[in-house]
Amino acid sequence: MSVIGINDSANSGAALISKGKALFAANEERFTGLKNDVGFPYNSVRHANGNSSEEVEAVAMGWIGGNALISRIIPSWDVKRRKLWRRELKKPSRLSMHLSNLVYKLVQNQNPKALWRFVGNGITSSITKKHLNKISEGLSNKKLYIIEHHLAHAASAYYSSGFKEALILTLDGAGDGLSGSISIGDNGKIKRLAEFKASSSLGILYGAATLACDMRYGEDEGKLMSLAAYSYPVSIPQLKDFCYYDTSKKQLISKIKTRNEMLLAEYLKDHILSRYDRESFAYAIQKHVEEQVSNMLSQWIGETGIHNIALAGGFFSNVKVNMIIEHMPEVKNTFIFPNMGDGGLAYGAAAYVDFLLNGKFNKREINDMYLGPSYGNSEIENELKAYKRKGIIEYEPISNPVEYAADLVAEDNEIVLWFQGRMEYGPRALGNRSILALPMVEENRNALNLLVKKRPYYQPFASTILDSAAESLLSDYVYANKFMTSANTVRDEHFKDLIAASHIDKTTRPQILVDENPLYKRLIKRVGKKTGIDAVLNTSLNKHGKPIVLTPKDALWTLENTGARTLVIGDFLVRKKNKTG
Repeated sequence: MSVIGINDSANSGAALISKGKALFAANEERFTGLKNDVGFPYNSVRHANGNSSEEVEAVAMGWIGGNALISRIIPSWDVKRRKLWRRELKKPSRLSMHLSNLVYKLVQNQNPKALWRFVGNGITSSITKKHLNKISEGLSNKKLYIIEHHLAHAASAYYSSGFKEALILTLDGAGDGLSGSISIGDNGKIKRLAEFKASSSLGILYGAATLACDMRYGEDEGKLMSLAAYSYPVSIPQLKDFCYYDTSKKQLISKIKTRNEMLLAEYLKDHILSRYDRESFAYAIQKHVEEQVSNMLSQWIGETGIHNIALAGGFFSNVKVNMIIEHMPEVKNTFIFPNMGDGGLAYGAAAYVDFLLNGKFNKREINDMYLGPSYGNSEIENELKAYKRKGIIEYEPISNPVEYAADLVAEDNEIVLWFQGRMEYGPRALGNRSILALPMVEENRNALNLLVKKRPYYQPFASTILDSAAESLLSDYVYANKFMTSANTVRDEHFKDLIAASHIDKTTRPQILVDENPLYKRLIKRVGKKTGIDAVLNTSLNKHGKPIVLTPKDALWTLENTGARTLVIGDFLVRKKNKTG
């Protein structure tokens, strides 16, 4: 018996879990091509249902009320809100922001909780069953479990961590009236110890700071984190008024009046950013949130005596915060759920209900995130033939794609689009939908930006490093982080070897590859034999502003519409005939 999990709001998607094992998971953006797509994930649910070789026992929904509830009733509302965040619509006037903030203040903490849950459950159940009936009448008749937002986040981290006992911390902007929670996971059961109101949110503060710097809320927070490394140390004491962790109250506290993210961004811009340069502002915000989370975890580790930490929620896409946590003296082991944002709610909801019904959960950390669709050589060649008829590409079958790709990277210093196997679940490319290059050639960073990514100068690329080489390359190596969810410091003597995949502060965001992807491992080993370094620069296979590719057609579109020249896909080598991107 299996459980299908669904998230139908921010970065919607679906997951399929059976007796503690993930069988399928994907976000809707990969099927529609719309970054962080919202609304009911018809494509993802169909694929999840089609991947179940056994009967689906139940359906689990994440996120009951607030924004999700409004978007279920009025789908266009969430679409418009996200277009505003992405700056695809004109910024509203200050008056409009204040008017919308009145509504926000009324609903953000969702009190009384019982009323919100009663109304939210009823509306969610009715709407969801109508959607499911369009896919399968059988699915619409399954028992529907509705899982609170931060419980779904907590479940995604705990049931994937391999920890029998864990201290679970969730933090994000807001969900179901909360910005975070503290829980204990013990032998499969999750018990909440504390929760933080949405009106005091480190996630919204960080997102609003991102907006204040004219970046996109919910998408460009990584840019703010990267920009922070370009500043000298600076402190902005006023940030404490916006959100800080009070150890005496064991709560996140906000001294200023509550504001939604857009109005808060304007306030930050007027009262703080106007007196600092962007780099100093970014540095101060980053240090502030690092301190608050460190204070929070130190206290709860001391009170519970639990030193294994499981993390989820969009806030933990911040790899520098995660790096700080990993190296806290009180912390023994850390696990960050790889699809840490709201895109992972479907997985968490399914994992929670699966344990509720079957009583089984992973005794080991999840091995990989290759949970999406895969495509065989016949499907790939059908797309290649269509593109060849358009006169865009030429291609040839190859007997050993690993050798071809590795030699192109290592000997010819080519930037290679690499498409193999099942698509990765989550925001990181982990060697199946990747763009690969030599990490020791500094110019490759600029070349990638010019040809494909078009990202700002201060945003670094990531790396994949074989576990056998990690300790020799990284000065603070602790464990094999397979999912690129944290940062490490590169040893001084090897910085030049990873310079294109490292930041100005000598950190890299590595995927430490063990044995979970044999094909990719062989490729890096071959590169290592030719370069002396068992590592590659690895960035996601997509054009800037687009989701990571799903299908062969998506990969060919990316080749066509960027400056990239070479794609290795399945057992085929593809070259672009004429420069079109």
